[in-house]
Amino acid sequence: MALFKLYKAHGTFFVMGHRVEQYPGLVQALIKAGHEVGNHSFSHPRFTKIAQLSREQELERTAVDLDLLGCPQSGRLFRPPYSAYDDRLKAYLTNTRRCLVLWSIDSGDWQGLAAPAIVKNVLNRVRNGAIIIFHDNNEDAQADRHPTVEALRTILPALKAAGYRMVTVSELLHRHSSGCQPGEAKD
Repeated sequence: MALFKLYKAHGTFFVMGHRVEQYPGLVQALIKAGHEVGNHSFSHPRFTKIAQLSREQELERTAVDLDLLGCPQSGRLFRPPYSAYDDRLKAYLTNTRRCLVLWSIDSGDWQGLAAPAIVKNVLNRVRNGAIIIFHDNNEDAQADRHPTVEALRTILPALKAAGYRMVTVSELLHRHSSGCQPGEAKD
C-alpha cells in the first residue's frame, strides 16, 4: 500500500472471502487508504463449472464478509475467477444488482514472470481507461509476489509520468460512461 500512497494511486482489490475472514484488518486498511474492495468469490472456483446454488453461496458469503467490514457498495463489484462467466451468472448479477468486472491488461504476474516481463506486459499495452490485473498470490497462497511488487516500483511512476491517474474501478466506470449496469461486463 505504501507504493500506492507514494504515487497517489488507488486501486480496486478483488478479494476472496476465505482471505477476508483470515485477514479482516488488511481489508479494513485497504478501505481506510482509499482503495476499493470487490468480490472475487469465497474460494475461487470456476463459475462455469459449478451449480447455481454453489455460485450463489460463493458470492453471498463473501458479500456478507465485506458488508461486516463496512464495504457494502464495493461488494457490488464482482470479478469471476479465471474470468469465467456465462449468461446464468450475468442474470444472477443483474438480479442482485452487481457489476461484472473483467480486465483489459493482464500483467501476467500469475505466471510467475520476472519483474521486467510484468513491466513490459503493462507499459507496452496501457491506454486510457485500462483495467490492469495483478495478483497478490495464487489459490494456495504459495506464489512469490516479489516480482509483482518490484514491477509496480517501475509501473506506477511510469504511469504517473505519462499523465495517467490510477483510480478505482468505480471511479473509472463513472468517469467513462454511465457506470456499470448490473450484470454488465466491463473490461
